[in-house]
Formats: sequence, C-alpha cells, structure tokens
Amino acid sequence: LASRDRSATRGRRLSAMFRRRFAQDRRRVTLICAMLAMVVRRSSGMWWMSLEWASLCDGEAVGAEPDHSIFSRLLRRHVRADAELAGIRTALVDYDSLRSDIGDLQSYLAQVCAVDIIKLSVAQKLATLINAYNAWMLAIVVHYKPQHSVLEVSSRVTEGSIWMHKFGTVGGAKVSLDDIDQGMIRSGLAAEFGAHGRVHAAIHTASLSCPDLLIEALEAPILSDQLTNATRRWLQNPTKNTGLHIDGTLRLSQIFRWHTSDFAQESGSVQAFVKSFNPLWGDLPDKAAISFQPYDWSLNEINGTGLVAEARRCCDAHYVLLPTTLVPFIFLLSAGGF
Repeated sequence: LASRDRSATRGRRLSAMFRRRFAQDRRRVTLICAMLAMVVRRSSGMWWMSLEWASLCDGEAVGAEPDHSIFSRLLRRHVRADAELAGIRTALVDYDSLRSDIGDLQSYLAQVCAVDIIKLSVAQKLATLINAYNAWMLAIVVHYKPQHSVLEVSSRVTEGSIWMHKFGTVGGAKVSLDDIDQGMIRSGLAAEFGAHGRVHAAIHTASLSCPDLLIEALEAPILSDQLTNATRRWLQNPTKNTGLHIDGTLRLSQIFRWHTSDFAQESGSVQAFVKSFNPLWGDLPDKAAISFQPYDWSLNEINGTGLVAEARRCCDAHYVLLPTTLVPFIFLLSAGGF
C-alpha cells in the first residue's frame, strides 16, 4: 500500500512538472508563431503597403515622352554630388527631405506610367527607361525606408528580391527593376544606341559602390554625351575603380564582372573599354589581368550609416538579407527547450 502511495505521489509530481513544462513551451511556441507571422506578413506585402502613391495612371500607354525636367528638378534638390561616406566618394541622396517633398517624384512617375514607349525614338526610349529605373529606385527607398541597405527590401516582397518584384508601371505595363534593366535596356536597346557598356554608368542602385546618381535627368538630344561623361567620372573615381596596382593588375568594380560582355561588345574588351575613359590607363596592356574590388551595398544616404556587415559587401547582386525579425526567433531556438 505504501509503495502504491509513493508511486501515485511520484505520478502526480511528474504530471505537474509536465503541465508546467507544456505551459512554458506553449508560451514560447505562441511567441515564435507570432514572430513568424510577422515575417510572413512582411514578405507577402501585407505589412508594407504597396506603392499606391507612386502609381498614378490607369495603366494605359497613351502619353508622349515624359517631361524629364521634372526629374532633373527633383535630383538637383535632393542629391549631393561629390560627397563621401565610409571612405567612398559618391553622390548621396537626402531621402528624408525627398519623403517630405514627393510631388515631383509622383508627377514624373505618373508620366512614366503612361508613356507610349513604342512611339519614341531609340534615344528617347533609352533616356526614359534609365530615368524610370532611377526614379523607381528612389521611390522604393522613400517608401520602404531601409535602415542600412536597399537589399533589406528583398525580405519584404513576395519574390524575395528587390530586383524581381513588380513595384511600378512603365508604359502601361507592370514591371520590376530587372524588367527595366535586363528586359528593356540591355536586351537590345542599349546595343541599338551603341552604348552597351556606358549605360551601366547611369543606372542607380541606391548603394555606395554603384555609379553616381546624376543630378540631372538623361535627355535624348545629349544622351550620348551624358553617358560618356558619367562613365568618365565613374572610372576616374579610385574609391569605385581602384585602377592599376604595382603588380600590373587592374582593379575594377564588380559591375565589370557581372556584365563583362556588355563592355566587351562596346569596345572589344573590358581593358579597351576602361582605357578609353581614363587617360591614366592609356598604356594598359590589352590582356592585362583584372581583379574586382568588394561591392558595398550600404545605402547612399546623406545621413547614412555606411554599416553593412562585411558578409553583405558581396558580389551577388541578388543577395537577400536575413529579416531582422528572425533574430529573436533564432535566439529562442539556441536557448534550448526544443
């Protein structure tokens, strides 16, 4: 009898212990589920509203070439040329001031939305599409407010990539940044204009290592000169293209690795392309060895931190940052109990 009583007591104690443990685990699971739900809401677009304020047309392509002077006016007000952050000389954007002054950005994107691209000349198409890419990139940063890098936006859209999500409308069609860059500009239009390589000097990815955002919009009548001048500035900036080392190798931006064929198509080789835009490299051998410097994806913001972890100063243009919401989740898992 005494043995049965002891067994019963032990059973009650074990039962109470399991109930307490279950309650603790249930609270932990509830907390983690809430965190995961937050991540899902962010990635599905429910957490961050769509860019409705920037989509101001009915989707019909009926308009003439956009008034690029509107975009130029915006750029002159909110972009500081020849600034420096984290040791990189670059143009920086005052995104805070732009957020409180979005009238011109709205107006310009409305015209981009409605432009009838087919009716434009080659130069007009190319200028409009590069301007559209840059304007949409500004709109994305203004809306999503990434803290350290534009790549943070990737964790907040359904495709998991800032480059692949269809943020806006160009010429009546919903498009992603990749659609504009790879599907429209680089799929034949840049070649038709004769600027396979130079277009890269005018495309803005809101990052410290990208070519400088120009303080004027591209315009068809002077487009070739604008692209040439932008390429010269980019290649003559040693913080973005270091240049010749004492060992004879040429150290360039990762952009030359990602898009080698574009530069080769315009000038025959990467070496020939860069020589034509930087007089200091005039004696560069045609087959000089090339290396590529790290690409800094830190946000090109006037009050930016320049603090993107070294692991994220990477070579992959489609790198996706880990959502910060997962940090407490990972901590709980590492703390045990599961």
